[in-house]
Amino acid sequence: MATHLHTEAVQQSETLLNTLPHNDESVIHVAFGINHNYARGMGITLFSLLKHHPTTAFHIHIFTDTLADDDIDRLKQLAGNQPLAITLHLFNDSWLEKLPVVGRYPKSIYYRFLIPETVARYSDRVFYLDADTLVVGDYSPLFTLDISHVILCASNDTVRARQNQCPKLGLKQGNYFNSGFMLINIPRWLANDTTQKIIDLLVAQGANFGFPDQDALNILLENDTLILPDKYNFIYDIIANKVWHNFSTPNDTVMIHYTGKCKPWHAWSGGNLSHLYLDYYRLSPWSSLHLDKPRHHKEMKRFARIKFHKKEYAASLFWMINYIKHKFFK
Repeated sequence: MATHLHTEAVQQSETLLNTLPHNDESVIHVAFGINHNYARGMGITLFSLLKHHPTTAFHIHIFTDTLADDDIDRLKQLAGNQPLAITLHLFNDSWLEKLPVVGRYPKSIYYRFLIPETVARYSDRVFYLDADTLVVGDYSPLFTLDISHVILCASNDTVRARQNQCPKLGLKQGNYFNSGFMLINIPRWLANDTTQKIIDLLVAQGANFGFPDQDALNILLENDTLILPDKYNFIYDIIANKVWHNFSTPNDTVMIHYTGKCKPWHAWSGGNLSHLYLDYYRLSPWSSLHLDKPRHHKEMKRFARIKFHKKEYAASLFWMINYIKHKFFK
């Protein structure tokens, strides 16, 4: 296998905590790829994962270029009595220079491509989770799933996404999976030089993709992916479901993925699934952090509507005035 720039990208791996039994082969490896803006979201996702698997031994791998001391301290509070290891993998971002910036997506979406080569020293399989997700059920059926015949396991994106992206990308199977949850077969990923193939495709065509990391994965792994039930990555867009939408998820839902621009840690989110997220938020080590306040006029307008729905009329008027000021007078 050729040696590429990205193989040397991880500069330091630091153990933040480790309460795992020695040589326990039942450990489940889970990875996140984040920038500093998503550290809190990752913390809530991890908190919810541990809450629903209280006896499972996890090794958590965090891939980032920086992590604040406060977030490290909060992560250490998650250990409790559960067997848990957390390893921080820090890297320089020189390997990202040639990769495209597309739309609102930061280059941190590409961090996940470093995961297989780094986690290979610990395990032959790893779960990847986006940091805007909430675990609400049991992932254990996947812990021993036979994935020897594929590189990747993932769930399909929405019907609309499949209808749009399959013809655009030339996908023949009718599947277009969401990359916010993946179970990766590491040896098969490495044997196929998958990371370098993704990077090459992104450099050549990524600027034309709507969802760069996800589109590249779907093109390259269309015939090497096992499509899992939607319950493992249930897609929910807060904005698309209006200001105060009561949305029912299927009873067997394992994870809710809050896609779209509005996240449940934004004060201008709303609806019962946002409130569900906040239930976990308030129990977590990140509970002392305030929700993000609106910065742009569209966010201010939505926040005014949220306040109105909550019958906080004075606050609603305040934010509507701010919306008008920022839209028409700035």
